[in-house]
Amino acid sequence: MSDNDIREALKYAHGAVRRPEAPAFDKVWAAAKSQHLKERQRYATFSGMAAALAMIAIVAGLWSSQEAETSDDYLIADSLLNTTQWSAPSDALMPTHEFDIYREIPFLMESTDLEEGTLL
Repeated sequence: MSDNDIREALKYAHGAVRRPEAPAFDKVWAAAKSQHLKERQRYATFSGMAAALAMIAIVAGLWSSQEAETSDDYLIADSLLNTTQWSAPSDALMPTHEFDIYREIPFLMESTDLEEGTLL
């Protein structure tokens, strides 16, 4: 085989292979645009359904809580508030006081030396 024969065989082989044409830009752009619109529509539908389900759950929760509240609940809460006493948790850390400075006048201890006065 000569170089010319090889060249002609390669031209024939390359010509026989069918190469697909690159799609036009307008077709590619239209396909991408339609795909984007479909995804946005799917997202909008999903978020709308999620919002509707959330509203239904909120309304159902409020509806059931309104039915559960009765006047007996208020009476029980009122009796608990009137019969219980509250004290701060830090009160356990504080020393017990011997007098109330706002209601009682404390006894002023005298010094052993008469010239020095009280021990305050």
